[in-house]
Amino acid sequence: MYICTRKPSINCNMFRLEATWMWQYGYNTIPNWDGKLLIIDTDAHNSLVETNALPGAIAAYGYTIVLQGWMTMLFNGREVHFTKDDLIIYTPGMMVSVIDITDDYRGICLVADKDFAFESPTMRDAIRAAYLPAVELSEPRLTLAEEDNLHLMELMGIIRRYLLSADHPFRSECLRTTYGLFLLELNAIQERTIRERRFPKRIEELFFGFLRLVPIHFTEHHDVAFYASQLCISPRYLSQIVRDISGRTVVDYINQMLLMEASYLLQQTSLPIAEIAVRLHFSETASFTRFFTRMKGMNPRVLRKGK
Repeated sequence: MYICTRKPSINCNMFRLEATWMWQYGYNTIPNWDGKLLIIDTDAHNSLVETNALPGAIAAYGYTIVLQGWMTMLFNGREVHFTKDDLIIYTPGMMVSVIDITDDYRGICLVADKDFAFESPTMRDAIRAAYLPAVELSEPRLTLAEEDNLHLMELMGIIRRYLLSADHPFRSECLRTTYGLFLLELNAIQERTIRERRFPKRIEELFFGFLRLVPIHFTEHHDVAFYASQLCISPRYLSQIVRDISGRTVVDYINQMLLMEASYLLQQTSLPIAEIAVRLHFSETASFTRFFTRMKGMNPRVLRKGK
């Protein structure tokens, strides 16, 4: 058994997926790789050594299915244990380290640049509703049923085949579409998992009703009261339902959706920042800038310059 006593770094640097890969290995193993999506077979050695050697947090989402063995990790200082058939979910900026792992550990990991799925407007609209609940979980672990495990593994296999098909004329589009399907399937698994916790049916309906409202109205309505009124309940009751089921707040969901849309508009369009602030219904450009800087850790102009 491997044991590591390393504490999570306090380094707040955020590295893109391609930069992280090149920092660790110094070479590219995938022909014509654009640094947006990656499939990695993991074992005890690379999970321990390479995870703990990361120079900072990664600006990417990661999804690891544990195939055998077990592993204990620190997620932002919180200890979480993973065993066979668990799905481990990483979110951008999360500081992780491995503290304990078995010699026979094996896993398969899909890593995606945080903005990859949303560079295409069509895919962005198709999966935006599924994105937040699927990858912004308060608990970084889902235990998969056998059928769900096989389905996600199948989609990972398709992604791997496209990654290795350097001469495929629609490689990027196929990768983006398959990743979108992966997120949608992950969202369906999460919904089933929440239902299996046996919350009262009415509570479940209200929670999923809220999740469906946010992608439709978040640009215009940033307040809890609006969503509560749409569901014919009080703001306090909605806040309680969302916290009890997800461990998060209503404002968390709204802010993450605003941040995602703002990042997309800054990187994929030439709209002036003032116009983006208007589109997202901020009272003034300065308030949008403060919001974005607080949520993203950088000024919107900095993100746009580095796109």
